Amino acid sequence: MAFFSIFKRSALELKSVKCIVTVGVFLAVAVVLDGFGSIRIGEFLKINFTFLPLALIGMLFGPVVGCLSGLLVDVIGYLVNPVGAFLPWLVLISGLEGFIYGLILYNMKPEKTYKQIIRIVLARGLVCGVCNLTLNTLALYSYGIITGESFAALFAARIATNVITFCIGSYLCMAVLVPAKLAYERMVDKSRLKKTAA
Repeated sequence: MAFFSIFKRSALELKSVKCIVTVGVFLAVAVVLDGFGSIRIGEFLKINFTFLPLALIGMLFGPVVGCLSGLLVDVIGYLVNPVGAFLPWLVLISGLEGFIYGLILYNMKPEKTYKQIIRIVLARGLVCGVCNLTLNTLALYSYGIITGESFAALFAARIATNVITFCIGSYLCMAVLVPAKLAYERMVDKSRLKKTAA
């Protein structure tokens, strides 16, 4: 029952104005990073930094909000910067990415302990391995976007990129998530004190 309570608590976060405002800000940052903060390597390999806002949303508000945010960032990102074809499977994969961050990082304590580092590395590992490497590659191959290459060749070509993004992303998450969580909790505490004083 404790496992399923995570989803209930995450869904209840959507009733909070702070949640809606914070998610809106992070979604805007994610869309900007998706469109203009990406490093393209070749025709089909791209390193982007949208994982940071999605990881922050997942950490603060859980898997339900994380999943919805992942879906939204992909759709809004395409509407703002429509490069290439719109692929619904990639939207679902982006939602899964937000879900994974929320499931693993939700309620993470704002301190750099080995447990928090393990959670960050696990979340990044699952996102890079399952979403980016396996499912994204399968989607590109299934849609016939890449022709003349077998799935195995395409998969192998993307391994190096995903290893690099895993290492960079894990380091950035360790550097950003803990201070961001601490800053958010301080902001919430100050808001509660003001309400109590009033």
